Amino acid sequence: MASSQYYRVKRHTQTIFINSANPKTDTVAALKQRIVKALITTLKNKNDADSGGHITSSTQIQLYIPSKKDPNQYQQLTDSKSLADSGLVDQQVIAMTFKTPEGVWENVYIAQPEAVADLDDLEDEAEEVEITRSSKGKERA
Repeated sequence: MASSQYYRVKRHTQTIFINSANPKTDTVAALKQRIVKALITTLKNKNDADSGGHITSSTQIQLYIPSKKDPNQYQQLTDSKSLADSGLVDQQVIAMTFKTPEGVWENVYIAQPEAVADLDDLEDEAEEVEITRSSKGKERA
């Protein structure tokens, strides 16, 4: 019995979570159709071309996975292959590009999250505030 897997399809700052009940038989083409359905459903009331508002068919999407040799390079997935044969694993990140209205494919781009402040620094600041508050309370007494 095949186990269900989910994939994170990313483009720019957008992430779509897609599930596959049977990765051994589901094809890349079927995955792309589910992505189009998700895009259309999500953007039903929007006219935002940058988020996929102009995408109406799976032929307007290309999917890629990071190359095993160089994670900064991407390998295009073949529509006719199964998800398992394409090398997809559970929780795999898949890069997505759109065909522009001019008929040109976008470059692969996934925005990286900004670095957050060091949590140790934030904890130190909180302690200083607590010490100040407790000393003020003692002065009044």
